[in-house]
Amino acid sequence: MSEPVLHIPERSDEMQEIIGYVPHWVIRWGVSVIFISLGIILMTSLMVQYPDTLVAKTLINAREQPQKITWFTTDPDITYEPNVKDAQNVRVGDTLVTEFDHKLKKKTPVISKVTGRTYLLKGVENKPKAWMLLVVPKVVNFEVQLRLPVYGAGKVKQGQRVLVRLDAYPHDEFGFLEGEISEFVPVSIDNYYRANVKLTNGLITNVGKTLPIQPLLQGSAEIMLDDKRLSHRIFGTLL
Repeated sequence: MSEPVLHIPERSDEMQEIIGYVPHWVIRWGVSVIFISLGIILMTSLMVQYPDTLVAKTLINAREQPQKITWFTTDPDITYEPNVKDAQNVRVGDTLVTEFDHKLKKKTPVISKVTGRTYLLKGVENKPKAWMLLVVPKVVNFEVQLRLPVYGAGKVKQGQRVLVRLDAYPHDEFGFLEGEISEFVPVSIDNYYRANVKLTNGLITNVGKTLPIQPLLQGSAEIMLDDKRLSHRIFGTLL
């Protein structure tokens, strides 16, 4: 006895026509929406300008640099005696440390070359028997220097806007300093180009905070190069 055969009725021509039919208005509106969207994107890219940027290392150097004196207590025939205490104000010419050579019966004074505040430290640079005396002057004058990578340095020129972010003062809390390129040195030194920046508001950041100056501050700078339209960013040289 043969098994019954299951017959699936074929779709009628009318059903096939209904399923395969796409209304013309859907096609027209779909194509219109695509072209309108592309037009909006193209117009926006042509109108919006996006600055081309270059990132560089930043150094803020005080012209009044600290004086550093280091000595070790390893030779019993040579001893050192500080003539100043920690957190003491000294002037140029004051005796900071006296070195005694017991074999030669000689003493040598170390004279302060700057006027400033003393910091007496023990156990520095991973050397527990080392002593260091710093005389840190009050910073009055400083300069902002940039170390530019070779790639793209040729785009840098005087007057371009610069945003400076310092490592010691995170920008998400303290903000950033604003300035402009005041001088560009067109010679590569140690695989870097150099440029100087004039700060617009001194050490006052964009959020109104005044940063205390130190003899040396490091960070990064973002140089705003010539503005480019967003279309150039997206399509490159195709436009």
